[in-house]
Amino acid sequence: MNQMIEEFLNQNRGEIEALAHEIFDYAEIAEQEVKSSCAVARFLERQGFQVTKGIGGMPTAIRAQWGNGRPMIGFLGEYDALPELNQPAKPYYCGDPSRNGHGCGHNLLGVGSAAAAAALAAAMKLQQINGTVLYYGCPAEEILKGKVVMLKNGCFQELDAAITWHPGMENRCGELSYLAMDSIQFFFEGQAAHASAAPFKGRSALDACELMNVGSNYLREHVTDDVRIHYSYLPNSLKPNIVPAAAGVWYFIRARRRDTVNDVTKRVMDIAKGAALMTSTQVRWEFLSRGYETLINFRLCRLMHDVMTELGHPGFHTREIEFARALVNDPVEKKDEDVLDTAFDEPSGQAVYMTGSTDVSDVSQVTPTVSIRIACGPKNIALHSWQYTACSDSDIGRKGMLFAAHIMAEGGWRLMTDSELLNQVQKEFRENASEFKNLM
Repeated sequence: MNQMIEEFLNQNRGEIEALAHEIFDYAEIAEQEVKSSCAVARFLERQGFQVTKGIGGMPTAIRAQWGNGRPMIGFLGEYDALPELNQPAKPYYCGDPSRNGHGCGHNLLGVGSAAAAAALAAAMKLQQINGTVLYYGCPAEEILKGKVVMLKNGCFQELDAAITWHPGMENRCGELSYLAMDSIQFFFEGQAAHASAAPFKGRSALDACELMNVGSNYLREHVTDDVRIHYSYLPNSLKPNIVPAAAGVWYFIRARRRDTVNDVTKRVMDIAKGAALMTSTQVRWEFLSRGYETLINFRLCRLMHDVMTELGHPGFHTREIEFARALVNDPVEKKDEDVLDTAFDEPSGQAVYMTGSTDVSDVSQVTPTVSIRIACGPKNIALHSWQYTACSDSDIGRKGMLFAAHIMAEGGWRLMTDSELLNQVQKEFRENASEFKNLM
């Protein structure tokens, strides 16, 4: 273990935790992370990084660099919040549903990755190790957009390996495969009319949306089990006594493989065309994002697991355990001695398929990438909940963040200083990578 990494994190713990709290309070949603990205940039500038803002076609994205030459090891950070999930670090609900909140712990994620990058750079500087440490601040992960757009605009491909993490309820080395996904908005246009006096003169765009959704629901029987189709209506302020001339619906379409998503998306488009035909309306659509599935690098996963187990879990204090128990509803689970996970899942060498999506997957298609999960909340709560928002500004969340930063920085150190290890990681990537064509 590199003691200088641990010393840096201990010496700068107060500043790192304060930064996570600052971003927690900003709680800026996707593409609005102006204050959050600037706060991370200032921290990295103080650590000697050269920071460029507004990169990759995303105004709130940043690229921070320390050092020069190869290897080039990158850390990926996120800092977008979620709407309507405001909640302070209290074990009972007292939030404001009109405000945003970090229900996915991205305040911890972005700062933890920045701390890892800074710790690695500090160790390299003291030991005069050549190489480049990069931090990519990536906005809009919650709408599967930031890294997809950034990749299209040339980001990430310079890296020899990418490291990131995500707050969770367990400690995993990274063998999680997330779903490929399309995010599409459909817009129908018809003819307005008085809904009672002259409905026959109207052509309802809302009827078209409803018929499209009915058709998509019937489609569910005829796709593979891994496919997920979700939708929501786009805002419409019209009154019920008007036949709506305009209406829209927003779809997420997911599956384990990109080619499956392509097929299902085409069929949903056909359903939209049919709905327009049935209602004498017109339809158009806009892709907000098109993401790939995760390409897992098992050698990187093994590396991170080895580091994790060598470091050992820092453990939780009694007050942290009691806070966690208060967030759990089930009376049996409240009594669980291990309500906060301190164990490490052993790597299996096989993908664990998830039901969600992340734009980290697109980065994994162009460079060896690993994303670990570290427990920052009790086992029996969910991400995107007020309970997890509470954890994101708690001692539990901060402890998980610092543990993640230590693991990532040590993993980065080994990649920087062990050329044979990095060669193994890149060899596996070359053997498994398919031809990657970004769809944005």
